[in-house]
Amino acid sequence: MKINQNNLLFALSKIRQQQHAFLESELVARGVKDISPSYGDVLFVLDQRGPLALQDIARLTLKDKSTVSAVIKRLEAGGYVTKERSAGDSRVVVIGMTKKARGLRPVVWEISDAMNAELYRGLSEREKTALFRLIGKVYANATSKGAKNEA
Repeated sequence: MKINQNNLLFALSKIRQQQHAFLESELVARGVKDISPSYGDVLFVLDQRGPLALQDIARLTLKDKSTVSAVIKRLEAGGYVTKERSAGDSRVVVIGMTKKARGLRPVVWEISDAMNAELYRGLSEREKTALFRLIGKVYANATSKGAKNEA
């Protein structure tokens, strides 16, 4: 399929589907059967910025609170996150990663590196820089329009 301005969203969707399938199969191959690639952004945010309150995770992952809440419940059941009351405000529940979740870092980075190597195969550093610059512009256009519609 030749990608052009009329099918970009379709192409991006197909790339995303293929990469999710790759991630899922690689996780299973490494014995991780209870984590879905769709949980990745929640775990990534917790790894980089956590522990965090539910609303902060939702904001940082650009997902609604009910979606994040459902993911947190699954991750908690699998032993990947814990929930505790905030020391500063007992009304706030703070979600943090467990040792089990932190132990997945090397596996996830190995899979991510393999996925990126395949995605960027044949691209020079200059081409990758141009690609990211252009995708950044498209992303900014998409998110600024969304922000205008929310106001």
